[in-house]
Amino acid sequence: MSAKVAVSLLGQRRYLPLLIAQALGAFNDNFFRYALITLVTYRSMTVLDLPSTVLVPIAASLFTAPIFLFSAMAGRVADVFDRTRVLRFTKFAEIWLMLLAGTGFVLGNPWILMGTLFLMGIQSAFFAPAKNAALPTLLAPHELVPGNALISGSLNLAVLVGVGFGTVLVVQHNGPATVAAILVVIAVIGWLSARMLPAAPAATPGLQVSFNFIGELVSVLWRATRHPDVLRPLIGAAWFWMLAASIVTLMPNFSRDVLGADQSVVLLFSALFSVGATIGAVLCGTLSGKGDALPFSVAGAIGLVIFPLDVAWQTMGNPPVAEDAVLASSTEFLADSSNWRIIADLGLAAVSAGLFVVPLQAMAQRRAPAQLRGRLLAAGGILNAATATLGQATLAILAMMSLPIPTAFILIAVVSAGFGAVTFWRWWIGHRGRTLEA
Repeated sequence: MSAKVAVSLLGQRRYLPLLIAQALGAFNDNFFRYALITLVTYRSMTVLDLPSTVLVPIAASLFTAPIFLFSAMAGRVADVFDRTRVLRFTKFAEIWLMLLAGTGFVLGNPWILMGTLFLMGIQSAFFAPAKNAALPTLLAPHELVPGNALISGSLNLAVLVGVGFGTVLVVQHNGPATVAAILVVIAVIGWLSARMLPAAPAATPGLQVSFNFIGELVSVLWRATRHPDVLRPLIGAAWFWMLAASIVTLMPNFSRDVLGADQSVVLLFSALFSVGATIGAVLCGTLSGKGDALPFSVAGAIGLVIFPLDVAWQTMGNPPVAEDAVLASSTEFLADSSNWRIIADLGLAAVSAGLFVVPLQAMAQRRAPAQLRGRLLAAGGILNAATATLGQATLAILAMMSLPIPTAFILIAVVSAGFGAVTFWRWWIGHRGRTLEA
């Protein structure tokens, strides 16, 4: 049933333009960030002479910090105004931000690029609550799991393509100019797609918009605590985004300094994560039907314990890679059979992540009351940004403490074990309650 629903949604104006706009935005975010990360990691671009192991997590935090700060205000905006209008406005703003980013690449100016990252975080802060609040308006309740699965899958594929092009193109002849042009063109197409969406009327149009973003942040988080049935899945989904942000940030230095591999292997790992997460999301969306999808989250959490631990087990004892070492290409890396286990672990961890997050996203959207939906789901954006920033800060702290990079995989497994235990307990309590009622 869910597979048929998903296919039918792809032909509908109330859904397809949003899917396209979301995917193109995800492409641009990751195309921009990975072009910058590649320049920092492999072309010695720096700010204040910081090493790449410290600068890359800091740069990533510049993107997530404004999402944390402004998502609460954005949630109120999503409840006051038509959600489609908000989406169109944010996609229009993306065009101007990509023009600024393109200027930074053409001039080779890291300060412009870092500043643009912060502004992109603000734009994302306003896009996400409007999108999440619009979905339950545009879709029927039984369409939310397959609808979220398609968005999650397309997002992961867009991340893959963005990472790939960002990693490869920026180091080519005239690469920065090419990156600049693509960023602007994709932003324009995303805006045109958002303009095709039907109206998604405001739930509380009489509500006043507050510009006190700190006060609104506190208010939204407090309101979320009054709706624990919405807050719990939002916290679980936030762990997925922390994991994804940490993997994106970790891979270049893990490949360079632990595995002795070049940027083509970074691309390979990014492809594994994106394709694997897409497979997990699609599996969840097609197999869940109209029933309880929470067991998929439990299965995903188990995988996120087993496979990262195995990556750490295999790589913890690797000797440091010399600065002038000849780095292995993806072809050479794949030709060495001793690396196949790492490849399998990273791919299966990504599948597990896709299984984990989709049921939680749909659950939060379904449970949030319509009149509070924008603000409650904005709490998810706040939590996503907070956990992503925490994960990136943790990577920077590990680097400054000179702890081995594989230590990060151990932390991922430990936190996943905690989320898996809580998710299983909540599912078991609910399942037992339904059994007793029957």
